[in-house]
Amino acid sequence: MAEPGLFLDKYSRFVEEPRDSGLRIDLNANFRSRKEILAATNFIFEQIMSETVGDIAYDTKAALHAGASYDDKVVPVELAIIEADAEDANDELTRKDQEAQYIVARITELMQANTTVYDTKTQTERPLAYRDIVIITRSMSWSNELVETFKEANIPLYAETAGGYFESLEVMVMLNTLKCIDNPYQDIALASVLRAPFIGLTENELAHIRLTDKNVPYYDALLQFVAQEQSGIAPQTARKLTTFLLNFDKWRQLSRRGSLADLIWQVYNDTNYYDMVGAMANGKQRQANLRALHDRALAYEKTSFRGLFRFLRFVDRMRLRGDDLSSARAIGAQEDVVRLMTIHSSKGLEFPVVFVSALGKQFNEQDLRQAYLFDQHFGLAVKAVDPEERISFESLPYVALREKKRLEIRAEEMRILYVAMTRAKERLILVGAVNNYGKSLATWCAAQSVSDTLLPTYMRADARTYLDWLVPALSRHAAFSLGEPGQLQHHSVWQLASVTIEAREQQAQEAHTRELDEVRYNQAKDIIATRFSQRYAHETSTIKRTKTSVTEQKRLRSLAEQEESYIPFNAPTTEAIAPRPQFMQQQQLTAGELGTAVHTIMQHVPQEGLHSTEQAEQFITYLYEKQLLTATEQKLVPPEWIAAFFATPLGAMFSNAKRIMREQPFTWRVVDKDGDAQILQGIIDVIVQDAAGDFYIIDYKTDNVHNNIEAVMRERHGEQLGIYAEALETILGITISAKYVYAMRTQQAIRM
Repeated sequence: MAEPGLFLDKYSRFVEEPRDSGLRIDLNANFRSRKEILAATNFIFEQIMSETVGDIAYDTKAALHAGASYDDKVVPVELAIIEADAEDANDELTRKDQEAQYIVARITELMQANTTVYDTKTQTERPLAYRDIVIITRSMSWSNELVETFKEANIPLYAETAGGYFESLEVMVMLNTLKCIDNPYQDIALASVLRAPFIGLTENELAHIRLTDKNVPYYDALLQFVAQEQSGIAPQTARKLTTFLLNFDKWRQLSRRGSLADLIWQVYNDTNYYDMVGAMANGKQRQANLRALHDRALAYEKTSFRGLFRFLRFVDRMRLRGDDLSSARAIGAQEDVVRLMTIHSSKGLEFPVVFVSALGKQFNEQDLRQAYLFDQHFGLAVKAVDPEERISFESLPYVALREKKRLEIRAEEMRILYVAMTRAKERLILVGAVNNYGKSLATWCAAQSVSDTLLPTYMRADARTYLDWLVPALSRHAAFSLGEPGQLQHHSVWQLASVTIEAREQQAQEAHTRELDEVRYNQAKDIIATRFSQRYAHETSTIKRTKTSVTEQKRLRSLAEQEESYIPFNAPTTEAIAPRPQFMQQQQLTAGELGTAVHTIMQHVPQEGLHSTEQAEQFITYLYEKQLLTATEQKLVPPEWIAAFFATPLGAMFSNAKRIMREQPFTWRVVDKDGDAQILQGIIDVIVQDAAGDFYIIDYKTDNVHNNIEAVMRERHGEQLGIYAEALETILGITISAKYVYAMRTQQAIRM
């Protein structure tokens, strides 16, 4: 633990001009905060801190002096006192809730008012962001209330909380679902699951199910209710219930034979609950909690324990011991989020906007209530015990040591308050809640009768909260606005307010009324209607691909069917009544596979040609040995097709060509009639340049066509070869003299 006495001893012994002691240098120049924050801090601490209460005199040497350069804007220090007197009996707002709601409302005001913060490096202003705001508190005991209130307001908050995981709604629903999977005869857990969003039964519908049979467990009554056609509930809910029971049986089987983590994720998928919570307020955090449940189940099964029952027992034992897990981290501290931390954690840090909360919470004096007290200088002090009367009472050493300890606690709390007030760079907002506001204010304002700058020792030593120091000091300020103004003239600027937080029900009703404001509603409706009815000016462009192929272009224009039909190569032209069994079928190629094999052969065939079936067969075997063809392709591609090509005039032009370009890819930018540009890609089988320098295109086809071949081929492939020719002429700047489709099956060269 820190020992302030070491510093205080040297502070008192060292002087500015030393002779026999060390040199003391007062580092009182503050290069962090605005002058208003420093003036406010000086105003408070020059009245409350002294060597008697606080261990050190807050004199001119200890006072802070502004060293940072800011603009001339005046930003007052704010103090908001929450009047926690009136609480709704039906919807009670605790002091924690009221402070949390005030902080949320104040942050919302700052963001909506387009508040700016000043960048001292660039000497310019920029808009306030959530990351500029921090909430600091003495301890994290109120953190859960703050986190939940921020969730409801949909304001991102990062807090290093130590618990609250098992109390989150989504985790409770999933744990109850797992309990039902393990044992459906748990009525409370089952009712929770039936009320969950993925089923959504109402209280009346749950009662209908119970009335089916009052003398059996609820699960049996549910099964009887479903067997009786589910009368009494909404049809949509009935469908959800039926689907749930079907999945429920599947989950129970999976829980017995599968892993726990797989079961949990299967429940997420089947119920869509993971997606549902993502659409709720603070959905990212809720989804992170569900992922954490899956991850923790995965980690649990990596131990020596297994099974759903043991996992649930493990969770129950944790909760019985009062243990909890921290909520999953959906957002990080470096994101655009409001941060919540303790005052101790904020030491050495600085933030543009600081909320100091829980100023009305009493100091922790638990250690002063023990049966004995210990001090490193004065030793041990215990309560006196009368064995005859069997009572204990405070001894004189015990009382003396307790008072010493109480003053040490006050000094420590003063130092903590000093740290809290000096974390802010531009805005300092102090927030505290108090019961019996009127009585407390009268007690605080008694300090107005004090003439000395320093408040009386008893008033400072008897303080139980930070407000017991702050408000009496402020009541002496000439600008004090919570009561009669004081007599002290000081240049510090304050904005004081007493606030009453209304119950949630009334707040919700007022918010609902505001939302239903007719003028705003009609304006919003017109804006929404206009936006949803607006048509995109280039709508045709949204259904066109930026990049496409020639084959796809053919399909889109409906100029041809598939380039290769899917009739097996050796299948008969008439459809069989029923296919033969697999083991009786011969090896065969689809038309697409056959076309690919033929193109592979023609891509590698020598230019001088193959002029006999034997030569073609040997070349096909050669390609198989080079692993360019499969065994099936080697057997089923007819070698006579290859030899027949070179017996045609087209084959002779191929053999005698001056230049041949095979499997030639191209990429071409085409602008259509609507002015939309597309990238068109394709591969041309063969481009032939003869001795005269003319260019020709040859495209090999294996279409299973036997009647009216020329007309069918032109219809199917004429557009494709036209695109090929246009692309080559544009890209290469040449003229295509002719375009040919060579039909392999019928050994015909068809000019397009």
